Amino acid sequence: MEEKVMRSNYCMHLDYSVPLGETWTKFMLGLKGKKIYGNRCSKCGRMYVPPQPFCPICYKKIEDWVETSGEGIVVSFCITYQKFMNLPEPPFTLGIIRVDDSATCMMHRMGGIKYEHPEDLPDKITIGMKVKPVWAEERKGEILDIAYFKPV
Repeated sequence: MEEKVMRSNYCMHLDYSVPLGETWTKFMLGLKGKKIYGNRCSKCGRMYVPPQPFCPICYKKIEDWVETSGEGIVVSFCITYQKFMNLPEPPFTLGIIRVDDSATCMMHRMGGIKYEHPEDLPDKITIGMKVKPVWAEERKGEILDIAYFKPV
């Protein structure tokens, strides 16, 4: 008996909205104004970027806001050579970035890295590399208000 391979085609378009709450609203409005805000736990002193409503260590509500320099270091990164829906043309790099002295990191696209051939890109990025945000021309109060992080 010959087996047939099944194929399913999917096309999904989901429109929805999510209330951001006080913490994420302040963070997103900061991005719209070219500022990266974090917040600091008054009990343990840890700073969080992106900000957190509660300290995951102390379980205390965080109310102390900090305007960061926006600069950070690359903690890890991934270079993608394959095309994915709604993402930039490959190759593109996603970085795990620690902004200032944050206890947490954020993932964002990296750019502004000069290379001649795509296979040269991994040699142009290093763990610990200092980066800074490049702001989108039009900002809407969303994470893509940071177009990408580039080397300092």
